[in-house]
Amino acid sequence: MSPANLTLRQLRAFQWVVQTQSMTRAAERLHLTPSALSMLIRSLEEEVGLRLFERTTRRLVLTEAGRLLAGRAEQILAGVDEAVLSLQQMREQQQERLTLATSPLLAASLMPAVIAAFRAEFPNVAIALRDVPVDQVAGLVLRGEADIGLCTADGASEGLHAEVLLRDALMLACPADHPLAARGEVRWSDLLEWPLILLRSGSGTRSLIDKALARWGSALQPAFEVANISTAVGLVNAGLGVSVLPAYSLARASSQTLVARPLTDPVVSREIVALSRPQVSTGAASQALLAHIRQSPGKA
Repeated sequence: MSPANLTLRQLRAFQWVVQTQSMTRAAERLHLTPSALSMLIRSLEEEVGLRLFERTTRRLVLTEAGRLLAGRAEQILAGVDEAVLSLQQMREQQQERLTLATSPLLAASLMPAVIAAFRAEFPNVAIALRDVPVDQVAGLVLRGEADIGLCTADGASEGLHAEVLLRDALMLACPADHPLAARGEVRWSDLLEWPLILLRSGSGTRSLIDKALARWGSALQPAFEVANISTAVGLVNAGLGVSVLPAYSLARASSQTLVARPLTDPVVSREIVALSRPQVSTGAASQALLAHIRQSPGKA
C-alpha cells in the first residue's frame, strides 16, 4: 500500500469544515469559494479512499473515518503551527538588534556581565548599549531610539511601561582597614561619627540618603559632596571618609582597599526598572535580556 499524498491545504480545509460543520462558513474562513472547498474535500477523500462526511440537507456529519482523521489532523496541524512559530522566533532572533539605554553607572556595573551571558545564549542578536545621563533614558525609549530603558524608578517615565526588575540596596563604602569594615552590617546612625562623602543633592541616590538620615539632619555635615560615584570611591580609597553608594556601583569598586557593608535601621533600596513603549510588543530576545538582568548575581 503506497502512502497517501495528503497536503496541509487539504487538512486545513478539512479541519475548518469539521469546526464549522458547514462548507459555506468554512469557505468564508479560508477565503475560498464553496465549490473550490468542495473540490479540496473531495480530493482528500479520494486520496484516503474513504468518505469523511455524510452529507444531509442540513449539516455535515463525520463518518467513522472522518472522526479518526479529525483527531489526527488536529495533532498534525498543531505540530506544524508550533514548528513554524519556533522558526519565526529563530528568524527574529537572528535578525534582531536590541538597543538598550541606561545610565553610565548601570552600564558599567551591571550590564557587562549581563550582556556576556545573553550573547552566549543569543549569539546572533546584536546589542547596542547607549550609556547616557539618567534623565535622557526615558526620552530615548519614547522616541523609539532605544528598545529598552534601564534606570531607577525615581526617574521620569510618563507614557512608558515600567517593569521592576530588581532592587539595588544602598551600602556603606569604607576602607578595608576602617573600624566599620569589621562589622557584618552597619546602622545609619553609626555614620554620624565619621566624615561623609556623599553625592550632591538632586540625585535619586542622595534623596534616599537624606530621607534615611533625616532625623539627624541638623548634625549632618558632609566632608565632601561630589557629582560622580567614581569620585566618591576615589576619596574613600584615599581614606578621606566613608560613603553611601548603590550596591552595583560597589560591585566593581570593591577591592583589597575598599569594602562594602550592608546598611540597616533602615534598609534602603532603589527599584531598577525596565522602560518600554506600551504599544510595542517585546520579542523573545528582549524578554531573555530582561530575564538575565533579573537573575544578575549580587542584586539586593
